[in-house]
Order: sequence, then C-alpha cells, then structure tokens
Amino acid sequence: MELPIKFPTEQEVIDDEVARFRALSPAARRASIRGLLDVGYRMMRMSPRAAYMRQYTADQEEIAQRAFREFVAKHGE
Repeated sequence: MELPIKFPTEQEVIDDEVARFRALSPAARRASIRGLLDVGYRMMRMSPRAAYMRQYTADQEEIAQRAFREFVAKHGE
C-alpha cells in the first residue's frame, strides 16, 4: 500500500541539517554550537548525576591534555 505522504530517510534529514548549518555565517555557526554546549551544560547541572558528570568531564579533559602533551613531546618542534 502506497501512502500519500513520503517521510524523509534518516540520511535526507541529516543532509538537510548539514546544508542549513553550512549556510549559516561563521558567527551564526559559533552561536549555534555555543547554544548546544549551553544546553548540554544545563542538563548536566540539573541531573541527579551532576557530581559524577563533573568529575568525568574533568577526568576526560585531563586525559586529552595528557595525550596532547605526549603528542607534542613526541612529534613537536
């Protein structure tokens, strides 16, 4: 049975979102990304697991910094 409406595929939805984002000015792109980060931060603060997430985030940041320092030490100047 053919439906009278066509729903987009997941890939079509992603392609549309990418095209809309790429059409934004650099300032609008930054604002969009910043908005997403702010929403995520607010969700983390309101979560019952907020303390765990703060610690996890700090741990991940330390791991990333360590990896960066090791990379620079190995491949730097």
